[in-house]
Amino acid sequence: MSDAKKRVCIVGSGNWGSAIAKIVGANAMKYNNIFETRVTMYVYEEIINNEKLTNIINTIHENVKYLPGHKLPENVVSTSIIIYYYSFIGILFGIDC
Repeated sequence: MSDAKKRVCIVGSGNWGSAIAKIVGANAMKYNNIFETRVTMYVYEEIINNEKLTNIINTIHENVKYLPGHKLPENVVSTSIIIYYYSFIGILFGIDC
């Protein structure tokens, strides 16, 4: 088994994807000997109150549209660039958007 830390990505950022990101983000920090601490969440880009949803999530650490009132760990980073996953190695969660 490789000693390399596992990279975790979540494809989907609806209520299920965001809830999983909250749990996985906390666990990546807790088990940082196994996982990279950064957890990337793919977000289908939407505009909420004239701001990109990815920017909102990365700034206030909350998915205000699909999981309002629940903070995401600061190590959860959202992106709308799906090409990132082509170079992905590790654990991938696919959640219907």
